[in-house]
Amino acid sequence: MKNNKCLPTLTAALLFLLPALSGTLHAQIITLTGESFKALHGKQAGLYSFFTVQDGRLAPVPHQWVQWSEQGYPYFEQDDSTDLMGDPARIDAEDRLLLRFEDGGQPLDGPATEQVAAELAVEQAGETRYFYLVKNAYLQNTDRYVQFDPQSMTIKSTDYALSMADGNLFNWSDFYFRGFEGENAERQSILDTLKLRLSAGLFGENNRITLNNNNLDPKVKQVINGPLAALVYASTSVTVAKVPVLRINNYFLVMPRQMEIHSRFTLPGIAETVVKRPALDISLDGNGLYDSQLMTSWTGNHMAITDGRLSDAEKAMLNQPLRGDNWIWFSTGRGFDLLAQLAFLKGFDTPARLLYQDDATLANEPERFPGQLPNVGFSLTDIPFGQEFYFVTRLFYSKDSQGLVPGDYANQQLDTARTRLTLQ
Repeated sequence: MKNNKCLPTLTAALLFLLPALSGTLHAQIITLTGESFKALHGKQAGLYSFFTVQDGRLAPVPHQWVQWSEQGYPYFEQDDSTDLMGDPARIDAEDRLLLRFEDGGQPLDGPATEQVAAELAVEQAGETRYFYLVKNAYLQNTDRYVQFDPQSMTIKSTDYALSMADGNLFNWSDFYFRGFEGENAERQSILDTLKLRLSAGLFGENNRITLNNNNLDPKVKQVINGPLAALVYASTSVTVAKVPVLRINNYFLVMPRQMEIHSRFTLPGIAETVVKRPALDISLDGNGLYDSQLMTSWTGNHMAITDGRLSDAEKAMLNQPLRGDNWIWFSTGRGFDLLAQLAFLKGFDTPARLLYQDDATLANEPERFPGQLPNVGFSLTDIPFGQEFYFVTRLFYSKDSQGLVPGDYANQQLDTARTRLTLQ
Protein backbone atom coordinates (compact mmCIF):
# COMPACT_ATOMS: atom_id res chain seq x y z
CA MET A 1 0.00 0.00 0.00
CA LYS A 2 1.07 3.56 -0.35
CA ASN A 3 1.97 3.54 3.36
CA ASN A 4 3.07 -0.09 3.37
CA LYS A 5 5.12 -0.17 6.54
CA CYS A 6 4.34 -1.83 9.82
CA LEU A 7 3.71 1.13 12.04
CA PRO A 8 4.62 0.94 15.73
CA THR A 9 1.78 0.29 18.11
CA LEU A 10 0.29 3.43 19.56
CA THR A 11 -0.86 3.53 23.13
CA ALA A 12 -4.54 3.10 23.87
CA ALA A 13 -4.62 6.50 25.50
CA LEU A 14 -3.78 8.18 22.21
CA LEU A 15 -6.94 6.83 20.64
CA PHE A 16 -9.17 8.55 23.14
CA LEU A 17 -7.50 11.87 22.45
CA LEU A 18 -8.67 11.81 18.85
CA PRO A 19 -10.69 14.86 17.87
CA ALA A 20 -13.05 12.58 16.01
CA LEU A 21 -14.22 10.94 19.21
CA SER A 22 -16.80 13.60 19.87
CA GLY A 23 -17.90 13.79 16.24
CA THR A 24 -20.78 12.25 14.36
CA LEU A 25 -21.52 8.55 14.61
CA HIS A 26 -22.12 8.16 10.87
CA ALA A 27 -18.59 7.31 9.82
CA GLN A 28 -18.95 4.90 6.91
CA ILE A 29 -15.76 4.39 4.94
CA ILE A 30 -16.12 4.24 1.18
CA THR A 31 -13.65 2.33 -0.97
CA LEU A 32 -12.71 3.69 -4.39
CA THR A 33 -10.48 1.90 -6.89
CA GLY A 34 -7.59 3.39 -8.79
CA GLU A 35 -9.83 3.38 -11.86
CA SER A 36 -11.40 6.54 -10.43
CA PHE A 37 -8.04 8.30 -10.83
CA LYS A 38 -7.04 7.40 -14.39
CA ALA A 39 -5.81 10.92 -15.09
CA LEU A 40 -3.37 10.58 -12.18
CA HIS A 41 -2.03 7.10 -12.91
CA GLY A 42 1.73 7.03 -12.52
CA LYS A 43 1.76 10.06 -10.23
CA GLN A 44 3.33 9.81 -6.78
CA ALA A 45 0.53 9.20 -4.30
CA GLY A 46 2.42 10.89 -1.48
CA LEU A 47 2.24 14.24 -3.23
CA TYR A 48 -1.54 14.45 -2.93
CA SER A 49 -3.73 15.18 0.08
CA PHE A 50 -7.51 15.32 0.22
CA PHE A 51 -9.41 18.45 1.21
CA THR A 52 -13.09 19.39 1.41
CA VAL A 53 -14.98 22.64 1.80
CA GLN A 54 -15.63 23.32 5.49
CA ASP A 55 -17.04 26.64 6.65
CA GLY A 56 -16.43 28.11 3.21
CA ARG A 57 -12.76 27.15 2.90
CA LEU A 58 -10.69 24.08 2.11
CA ALA A 59 -9.61 21.90 5.05
CA PRO A 60 -7.71 18.56 5.02
CA VAL A 61 -9.55 15.28 5.65
CA PRO A 62 -8.12 11.79 6.30
CA HIS A 63 -7.53 9.31 3.52
CA GLN A 64 -5.71 6.00 3.16
CA TRP A 65 -4.31 4.12 0.18
CA VAL A 66 -4.41 0.31 0.20
CA GLN A 67 -2.55 -1.81 -2.32
CA TRP A 68 -3.95 -4.92 -3.96
CA SER A 69 -2.18 -8.06 -5.10
CA GLU A 70 -2.03 -9.53 -8.59
CA GLN A 71 -4.13 -12.41 -7.24
CA GLY A 72 -6.96 -10.01 -6.31
CA TYR A 73 -6.58 -9.71 -2.53
CA PRO A 74 -5.33 -6.99 -0.16
CA TYR A 75 -1.54 -6.99 -0.37
CA PHE A 76 0.79 -7.57 2.56
CA GLU A 77 4.54 -7.89 2.29
CA GLN A 78 4.52 -10.86 4.67
CA ASP A 79 2.07 -12.85 2.51
CA ASP A 80 4.29 -14.97 0.28
CA SER A 81 1.28 -16.41 -1.56
CA THR A 82 0.60 -13.12 -3.37
CA ASP A 83 2.48 -10.64 -5.54
CA LEU A 84 2.35 -6.86 -5.43
CA MET A 85 0.37 -5.19 -8.19
CA GLY A 86 1.93 -1.96 -9.50
CA ASP A 87 4.34 0.50 -7.95
CA PRO A 88 3.79 1.04 -4.21
CA ALA A 89 4.73 4.72 -4.51
CA ARG A 90 2.48 5.61 -7.44
CA ILE A 91 -1.25 5.66 -8.17
CA ASP A 92 -2.39 2.79 -10.38
CA ALA A 93 -5.62 1.06 -11.40
CA GLU A 94 -5.56 -1.65 -8.72
CA ASP A 95 -5.05 0.65 -5.75
CA ARG A 96 -7.87 1.18 -3.27
CA LEU A 97 -8.54 4.55 -1.65
CA LEU A 98 -10.42 4.88 1.64
CA LEU A 99 -12.37 8.05 2.46
CA ARG A 100 -15.10 8.94 4.95
CA PHE A 101 -18.10 9.81 2.80
CA GLU A 102 -19.38 12.21 5.44
CA ASP A 103 -16.17 14.24 5.12
CA GLY A 104 -17.17 15.24 1.60
CA GLY A 105 -18.62 18.72 1.21
CA GLN A 106 -20.18 21.14 -1.24
CA PRO A 107 -18.45 22.19 -4.49
CA LEU A 108 -15.74 24.81 -4.10
CA ASP A 109 -17.18 28.24 -4.83
CA GLY A 110 -14.56 30.87 -5.41
CA PRO A 111 -10.76 30.94 -5.48
CA ALA A 112 -8.83 28.18 -3.70
CA THR A 113 -6.19 28.93 -1.09
CA GLU A 114 -4.44 25.63 -1.91
CA GLN A 115 -2.87 24.16 -5.04
CA VAL A 116 -5.89 22.12 -6.20
CA ALA A 117 -4.96 19.44 -8.72
CA ALA A 118 -8.38 17.84 -9.19
CA GLU A 119 -11.98 17.77 -8.00
CA LEU A 120 -13.42 14.38 -7.06
CA ALA A 121 -17.21 14.07 -7.02
CA VAL A 122 -18.46 10.96 -5.18
CA GLU A 123 -22.08 9.83 -5.48
CA GLN A 124 -23.58 7.20 -3.23
CA ALA A 125 -27.22 6.36 -2.51
CA GLY A 126 -28.34 9.40 -4.49
CA GLU A 127 -26.13 11.89 -2.63
CA THR A 128 -23.07 13.61 -4.12
CA ARG A 129 -20.18 15.00 -2.09
CA TYR A 130 -16.98 16.68 -3.25
CA PHE A 131 -13.32 16.16 -2.39
CA TYR A 132 -10.32 18.09 -3.67
CA LEU A 133 -6.87 16.68 -4.34
CA VAL A 134 -4.27 19.19 -3.25
CA LYS A 135 -0.66 18.82 -4.33
CA ASN A 136 2.19 19.49 -1.90
CA ALA A 137 -0.21 20.68 0.82
CA TYR A 138 1.30 22.22 3.94
CA LEU A 139 -1.79 21.44 6.06
CA GLN A 140 -2.33 17.74 6.77
CA ASN A 141 -5.08 15.88 8.63
CA THR A 142 -3.72 13.87 11.56
CA ASP A 143 -6.92 12.28 12.91
CA ARG A 144 -6.92 8.53 13.52
CA TYR A 145 -10.15 6.61 13.94
CA VAL A 146 -9.14 3.02 14.66
CA GLN A 147 -6.25 1.03 16.14
CA PHE A 148 -5.35 -2.66 16.37
CA ASP A 149 -2.89 -3.65 19.09
CA PRO A 150 -1.33 -7.08 18.38
CA GLN A 151 0.14 -7.28 21.89
CA SER A 152 -3.16 -6.98 23.75
CA MET A 153 -5.18 -8.32 20.78
CA THR A 154 -7.69 -5.48 20.97
CA ILE A 155 -9.39 -3.24 18.45
CA LYS A 156 -10.41 0.24 19.55
CA SER A 157 -12.17 2.73 17.33
CA THR A 158 -14.01 5.94 17.99
CA ASP A 159 -17.23 3.92 18.26
CA TYR A 160 -16.51 0.38 19.43
CA ALA A 161 -14.00 -1.90 21.14
CA LEU A 162 -13.39 -5.60 20.49
CA SER A 163 -11.05 -7.87 22.43
CA MET A 164 -9.72 -11.31 21.49
CA ALA A 165 -9.09 -13.85 24.24
CA ASP A 166 -5.96 -15.98 24.77
CA GLY A 167 -4.02 -14.07 22.13
CA ASN A 168 -6.12 -15.78 19.44
CA LEU A 169 -7.41 -13.65 16.56
CA PHE A 170 -10.41 -15.98 16.20
CA ASN A 171 -11.44 -15.93 19.87
CA TRP A 172 -13.61 -12.81 19.74
CA SER A 173 -14.65 -11.85 23.24
CA ASP A 174 -16.06 -8.60 24.62
CA PHE A 175 -17.57 -6.26 22.04
CA TYR A 176 -18.75 -2.84 23.22
CA PHE A 177 -20.49 -0.27 21.06
CA ARG A 178 -20.89 3.36 22.03
CA GLY A 179 -24.55 4.03 22.84
CA PHE A 180 -25.66 0.41 23.30
CA GLU A 181 -28.05 0.01 26.24
CA GLY A 182 -27.16 -3.02 28.34
CA GLU A 183 -29.48 -4.75 30.78
CA ASN A 184 -30.38 -2.57 33.76
CA ALA A 185 -28.42 0.26 32.12
CA GLU A 186 -25.17 -1.58 32.85
CA ARG A 187 -22.23 -1.95 30.49
CA GLN A 188 -22.73 -5.16 28.53
CA SER A 189 -20.76 -7.01 25.90
CA ILE A 190 -22.99 -7.44 22.85
CA LEU A 191 -21.04 -10.50 21.78
CA ASP A 192 -20.62 -13.86 23.44
CA THR A 193 -18.05 -15.11 20.93
CA LEU A 194 -17.19 -15.86 17.33
CA LYS A 195 -17.73 -19.54 16.52
CA LEU A 196 -15.72 -21.40 13.89
CA ARG A 197 -16.40 -25.10 13.43
CA LEU A 198 -14.93 -27.55 10.92
CA SER A 199 -16.39 -31.05 11.02
CA ALA A 200 -15.49 -34.09 8.91
CA GLY A 201 -15.40 -37.85 8.97
CA LEU A 202 -12.03 -39.19 10.10
CA PHE A 203 -11.01 -42.08 7.81
CA GLY A 204 -14.72 -42.54 7.15
CA GLU A 205 -18.08 -40.76 7.30
CA ASN A 206 -19.27 -42.54 10.47
CA ASN A 207 -16.40 -41.30 12.65
CA ARG A 208 -16.85 -37.55 12.54
CA ILE A 209 -14.59 -35.10 14.39
CA THR A 210 -15.14 -31.41 15.03
CA LEU A 211 -12.54 -28.67 15.32
CA ASN A 212 -13.49 -25.26 16.72
CA ASN A 213 -11.77 -21.98 17.63
CA ASN A 214 -9.78 -23.71 20.36
CA ASN A 215 -8.11 -25.93 17.76
CA LEU A 216 -7.15 -23.03 15.49
CA ASP A 217 -4.07 -20.95 16.14
CA PRO A 218 -3.90 -18.11 13.60
CA LYS A 219 -0.55 -16.40 13.30
CA VAL A 220 -0.70 -12.61 12.92
CA LYS A 221 1.95 -11.97 10.29
CA GLN A 222 1.57 -8.24 9.67
CA VAL A 223 -0.31 -5.23 11.02
CA ILE A 224 -0.58 -1.85 9.28
CA ASN A 225 -2.33 0.84 11.32
CA GLY A 226 -3.59 3.73 9.21
CA PRO A 227 -5.86 6.71 9.90
CA LEU A 228 -9.04 5.07 8.59
CA ALA A 229 -8.30 1.36 8.73
CA ALA A 230 -6.12 -1.11 10.57
CA LEU A 231 -5.02 -3.84 8.18
CA VAL A 232 -4.22 -7.27 9.62
CA TYR A 233 -2.88 -10.34 7.83
CA ALA A 234 -3.07 -13.73 9.54
CA SER A 235 -2.54 -17.31 8.39
CA THR A 236 -3.74 -20.59 9.89
CA SER A 237 -2.84 -24.23 9.25
CA VAL A 238 -4.71 -27.25 10.63
CA THR A 239 -3.20 -30.74 10.75
CA VAL A 240 -5.04 -34.01 11.53
CA ALA A 241 -3.12 -37.28 11.90
CA LYS A 242 -0.03 -35.39 10.69
CA VAL A 243 -1.79 -34.54 7.43
CA PRO A 244 -2.49 -30.86 6.58
CA VAL A 245 -6.26 -30.57 6.17
CA LEU A 246 -6.85 -26.82 6.06
CA ARG A 247 -5.00 -23.65 5.10
CA ILE A 248 -6.56 -20.25 5.79
CA ASN A 249 -5.39 -16.75 4.85
CA ASN A 250 -7.32 -13.87 6.40
CA TYR A 251 -7.00 -10.19 5.53
CA PHE A 252 -8.83 -7.86 7.93
CA LEU A 253 -9.68 -4.24 7.09
CA VAL A 254 -10.83 -2.86 10.44
CA MET A 255 -12.57 0.51 10.18
CA PRO A 256 -14.32 2.88 12.65
CA ARG A 257 -17.83 1.48 12.19
CA GLN A 258 -17.31 -1.46 9.90
CA MET A 259 -15.08 -4.41 9.19
CA GLU A 260 -14.16 -6.21 5.98
CA ILE A 261 -12.74 -9.72 6.28
CA HIS A 262 -11.24 -11.39 3.22
CA SER A 263 -10.92 -15.15 3.73
CA ARG A 264 -9.13 -17.67 1.55
CA PHE A 265 -9.03 -21.33 2.49
CA THR A 266 -8.11 -24.60 0.83
CA LEU A 267 -8.59 -28.22 1.78
CA PRO A 268 -5.46 -29.77 0.21
CA GLY A 269 -6.05 -32.78 -2.03
CA ILE A 270 -4.02 -35.02 0.29
CA ALA A 271 -6.54 -34.31 3.07
CA GLU A 272 -9.08 -36.47 1.23
CA THR A 273 -7.15 -39.53 2.42
CA VAL A 274 -7.94 -38.59 6.01
CA VAL A 275 -11.20 -36.59 6.20
CA LYS A 276 -14.54 -37.17 4.48
CA ARG A 277 -17.41 -34.79 3.65
CA PRO A 278 -16.03 -31.72 5.44
CA ALA A 279 -18.40 -28.95 6.55
CA LEU A 280 -17.74 -25.46 7.90
CA ASP A 281 -19.83 -23.23 10.20
CA ILE A 282 -19.01 -19.56 10.88
CA SER A 283 -21.22 -17.55 13.23
CA LEU A 284 -21.48 -14.82 15.85
CA ASP A 285 -23.18 -15.64 19.16
CA GLY A 286 -24.98 -12.78 20.88
CA ASN A 287 -25.00 -12.23 24.63
CA GLY A 288 -28.60 -12.46 25.79
CA LEU A 289 -29.98 -10.20 23.03
CA TYR A 290 -33.64 -10.91 23.70
CA ASP A 291 -36.24 -9.24 21.44
CA SER A 292 -33.65 -8.58 18.74
CA GLN A 293 -34.81 -8.92 15.14
CA LEU A 294 -33.22 -10.50 12.07
CA MET A 295 -34.09 -10.37 8.38
CA THR A 296 -32.22 -11.49 5.27
CA SER A 297 -32.35 -10.62 1.60
CA TRP A 298 -33.14 -14.18 0.51
CA THR A 299 -35.79 -15.36 3.00
CA GLY A 300 -38.62 -13.05 2.00
CA ASN A 301 -40.63 -11.24 4.68
CA HIS A 302 -39.82 -13.69 7.47
CA MET A 303 -38.64 -11.99 10.64
CA ALA A 304 -36.65 -13.84 13.31
CA ILE A 305 -37.17 -12.55 16.85
CA THR A 306 -34.89 -13.72 19.65
CA ASP A 307 -36.98 -15.22 22.46
CA GLY A 308 -35.15 -18.42 23.37
CA ARG A 309 -37.04 -20.77 21.05
CA LEU A 310 -37.13 -21.45 17.31
CA SER A 311 -40.39 -20.30 15.70
CA ASP A 312 -42.00 -21.67 12.51
CA ALA A 313 -40.87 -18.55 10.64
CA GLU A 314 -37.29 -19.07 11.78
CA LYS A 315 -37.39 -22.73 10.75
CA ALA A 316 -38.62 -21.70 7.30
CA MET A 317 -35.69 -19.29 6.95
CA LEU A 318 -33.20 -22.09 7.62
CA ASN A 319 -34.49 -24.14 4.68
CA GLN A 320 -33.67 -21.52 2.05
CA PRO A 321 -30.14 -21.51 0.54
CA LEU A 322 -28.24 -18.26 0.06
CA ARG A 323 -28.67 -16.82 -3.41
CA GLY A 324 -26.67 -14.15 -5.28
CA ASP A 325 -25.87 -10.84 -3.60
CA ASN A 326 -27.14 -11.17 -0.06
CA TRP A 327 -27.30 -9.43 3.29
CA ILE A 328 -28.30 -10.14 6.87
CA TRP A 329 -29.80 -7.35 8.98
CA PHE A 330 -29.83 -7.63 12.76
CA SER A 331 -31.19 -5.10 15.26
CA THR A 332 -31.04 -5.21 19.05
CA GLY A 333 -33.49 -2.31 19.34
CA ARG A 334 -31.18 -1.01 22.10
CA GLY A 335 -28.73 1.15 20.22
CA PHE A 336 -26.85 -1.39 18.09
CA ASP A 337 -27.68 -2.70 14.63
CA LEU A 338 -25.57 -4.91 12.38
CA LEU A 339 -25.70 -5.31 8.62
CA ALA A 340 -23.65 -8.16 7.17
CA GLN A 341 -22.95 -8.97 3.55
CA LEU A 342 -21.45 -12.28 2.47
CA ALA A 343 -19.77 -12.10 -0.94
CA PHE A 344 -18.80 -15.56 -2.22
CA LEU A 345 -16.23 -14.81 -4.90
CA LYS A 346 -14.40 -18.04 -5.70
CA GLY A 347 -15.12 -21.75 -5.43
CA PHE A 348 -18.60 -21.63 -3.94
CA ASP A 349 -20.50 -24.24 -5.87
CA THR A 350 -21.05 -25.96 -2.54
CA PRO A 351 -24.36 -25.20 -0.75
CA ALA A 352 -24.39 -22.32 1.76
CA ARG A 353 -27.24 -21.77 4.20
CA LEU A 354 -28.22 -19.50 7.06
CA LEU A 355 -27.15 -20.68 10.49
CA TYR A 356 -29.57 -19.38 13.13
CA GLN A 357 -29.97 -20.69 16.67
CA ASP A 358 -32.43 -19.17 19.14
CA ASP A 359 -32.26 -21.33 22.24
CA ALA A 360 -31.87 -20.22 25.86
CA THR A 361 -30.45 -23.56 27.06
CA LEU A 362 -28.48 -24.97 24.12
CA ALA A 363 -24.74 -25.35 24.75
CA ASN A 364 -22.58 -24.75 21.69
CA GLU A 365 -18.88 -24.40 22.45
CA PRO A 366 -16.95 -22.23 22.46
CA GLU A 367 -19.04 -19.86 24.55
CA ARG A 368 -18.87 -17.73 27.68
CA PHE A 369 -22.55 -17.20 28.43
CA PRO A 370 -25.33 -19.83 28.43
CA GLY A 371 -27.60 -20.23 25.43
CA GLN A 372 -27.61 -19.12 21.79
CA LEU A 373 -29.33 -15.74 21.96
CA PRO A 374 -28.99 -15.68 19.04
CA ASN A 375 -26.21 -17.46 17.17
CA VAL A 376 -26.14 -16.21 13.56
CA GLY A 377 -23.95 -17.09 10.61
CA PHE A 378 -23.78 -19.50 7.71
CA SER A 379 -22.94 -23.15 7.00
CA LEU A 380 -21.07 -24.77 4.12
CA THR A 381 -21.46 -28.49 3.46
CA ASP A 382 -19.62 -31.02 1.29
CA ILE A 383 -16.63 -28.76 0.67
CA PRO A 384 -14.50 -30.15 -2.19
CA PHE A 385 -10.78 -30.84 -1.84
CA GLY A 386 -7.94 -29.16 -3.68
CA GLN A 387 -9.98 -26.06 -4.50
CA GLU A 388 -9.47 -22.56 -3.12
CA PHE A 389 -12.43 -20.75 -1.64
CA TYR A 390 -12.53 -16.99 -1.35
CA PHE A 391 -15.24 -14.93 0.31
CA VAL A 392 -15.54 -11.46 1.80
CA THR A 393 -17.56 -10.66 4.91
CA ARG A 394 -18.59 -7.03 5.32
CA LEU A 395 -19.95 -5.89 8.68
CA PHE A 396 -21.55 -2.46 9.20
CA TYR A 397 -22.36 -1.20 12.70
CA SER A 398 -24.89 1.52 13.48
CA LYS A 399 -27.12 2.80 16.25
CA ASP A 400 -30.47 2.32 14.52
CA SER A 401 -29.91 1.72 10.77
CA GLN A 402 -30.48 5.46 10.36
CA GLY A 403 -34.18 4.87 10.97
CA LEU A 404 -34.59 3.01 7.66
CA VAL A 405 -36.33 -0.31 7.02
CA PRO A 406 -33.85 -3.19 6.51
CA GLY A 407 -34.01 -3.32 2.71
CA ASP A 408 -33.57 0.43 2.26
CA TYR A 409 -30.74 0.56 4.78
CA ALA A 410 -28.95 -2.34 3.08
CA ASN A 411 -29.30 -0.71 -0.33
CA GLN A 412 -27.89 2.54 1.03
CA GLN A 413 -24.89 0.95 2.76
CA LEU A 414 -24.04 -1.48 -0.02
CA ASP A 415 -24.51 0.94 -2.89
CA THR A 416 -21.38 1.21 -5.03
CA ALA A 417 -19.90 4.69 -5.00
CA ARG A 418 -19.69 6.41 -8.41
CA THR A 419 -17.02 8.99 -9.07
CA ARG A 420 -16.08 11.80 -11.44
CA LEU A 421 -12.55 13.23 -11.43
CA THR A 422 -12.00 16.66 -12.96
CA LEU A 423 -8.48 18.03 -13.31
CA GLN A 424 -8.11 21.67 -12.35
